[in-house]
Amino acid sequence: MNKVLVIIFNLFLAFVVSASNAPAVFKTDSYLQLIVDKKQPFLMVMWSLDCPPCIKELSMLGSVYKEHPDLNLVLVSTDSISRTDDINLLLKDTGLSDIDSRVFSDASVQHLRYAIDPAWYGELPRSYFHTQNNMRKAISGLLDMNQVVSWLKVNSQIHHD
Repeated sequence: MNKVLVIIFNLFLAFVVSASNAPAVFKTDSYLQLIVDKKQPFLMVMWSLDCPPCIKELSMLGSVYKEHPDLNLVLVSTDSISRTDDINLLLKDTGLSDIDSRVFSDASVQHLRYAIDPAWYGELPRSYFHTQNNMRKAISGLLDMNQVVSWLKVNSQIHHD
């Protein structure tokens, strides 16, 4: 009986630890709330597990984040919530596991995309550079390190060499 209780306890503990590392659910009002909550410039990157350029971009962002931990980055996976374990594993592998990460709810993907940007039709990767005065610049396609570091230098409170 004690062994059964230990097994049940360990399974419960594993579930709690797994749930605490889960990305937040991204719903139709999440983008507006994100803009309200962020008090400084941020970079929001839309990506998917099924997008090879996205994986390459996440690796690059992991390198930038390692060198510039002041990078205010929000990652939004357009994958299903059911793929949370795969999402967490990839974020860990790219050095981005402690970044603000979200995953699309299982609601209508079109409504979620439209809530972010009516001009976005789902191409990935898709990035939004937000400035201090809530201006944003949307970029479809793979970012390069120079774009991110240049934006960071202009929009960060900490000046880089």
